[in-house]
Amino acid sequence: MTNPQTLLRPALRSLKAYESKSLPNCVRMEANENPFPWPEGMRNELFQGDFQLNRYPDGQASLLKKALAQYTGMEQSGILTGNGSDELIQLILSSFGGEGKKVILHPPTFSMYQVASKVTGTGFVEVPLLQGVTLDVEGILRAAQRPEASVIILCNPNNPTGSLFPREDLIRVVRESGKIVALDEAYGEFAGESLADQITNYPNLLVMKTFSKAFALAGLRLGYLLGQPETIELLNRARSPFNVNAFTQRAGVLALKYVEDFRQQTRIIQREIENLYLGIKEISGVTVWSTRANFVLFQPAQPNQVYEALIQKGFLVRNMGNLPMIGDALRASVSLPEDNERFLTVLREIVS
Repeated sequence: MTNPQTLLRPALRSLKAYESKSLPNCVRMEANENPFPWPEGMRNELFQGDFQLNRYPDGQASLLKKALAQYTGMEQSGILTGNGSDELIQLILSSFGGEGKKVILHPPTFSMYQVASKVTGTGFVEVPLLQGVTLDVEGILRAAQRPEASVIILCNPNNPTGSLFPREDLIRVVRESGKIVALDEAYGEFAGESLADQITNYPNLLVMKTFSKAFALAGLRLGYLLGQPETIELLNRARSPFNVNAFTQRAGVLALKYVEDFRQQTRIIQREIENLYLGIKEISGVTVWSTRANFVLFQPAQPNQVYEALIQKGFLVRNMGNLPMIGDALRASVSLPEDNERFLTVLREIVS
């Protein structure tokens, strides 16, 4: 009898499927989502749309790109939409990575970069963050000198640390590396920072964005890439046809129509994450890292026990496990203001 396991590519045999816990009775603070509902009127406007769901969607996402061009200041030919950032990460590595190529990563960072490298057959080189939070620019540039290195992925602000890397460091990597630099700005709206204005200067720069965070569309999976038109055209060659469904395209257009409402939500989230950070900082025996995202990384003396105790008290955070340069730690994303206050109270009780 044939055993499919023996036919699986060796690089995938040790790979574990991505899993996320679903605990309906807990306040969800594990997935870095926007906890607020959509702006008033947006839901009704979306569901009143005339969708011909028996037809394939616009494969070019023309209306969505038009709205994104207005929002970002980029021309439509410099925009590529995708089924969440995960598809875009895999698309970049499928196009510029692959067998014999390597991607440079800076652990601790988003785990899906390494997963995508294995799925696409791309090797990876790790240049750890200094003290777990600071970009090792010199180390990355040294690694980029390897002939097999073809892509560098930088996450800014970084997940899971919340670190915001200096703009000049990012530009230096783009300018001096000679490689494709994919800058993941999933949390950029919370930091108020972006390198998208440098795209016209560097054909090797790609900026990844998402609607899952500030725009509260995590359940619909929508991301986009910004780059010079010629670079985007190269990626389009490997993009799956009709990769963003009609309903999601319409939701993206509407989200940008309601951008001022989402910006107001972002300002509240920024205040709440600062309160969460300061509240955890005051708790004796807990280390917490400053953040420019919508989540905070913290390290109690016994992270695993605290994680389980929080679940028992009705709060689901992310157990990050043993992070490089940091050790075992937990990550909590912002919830509604009243939930954040209760979370701090419960955390104090657990670790006291």
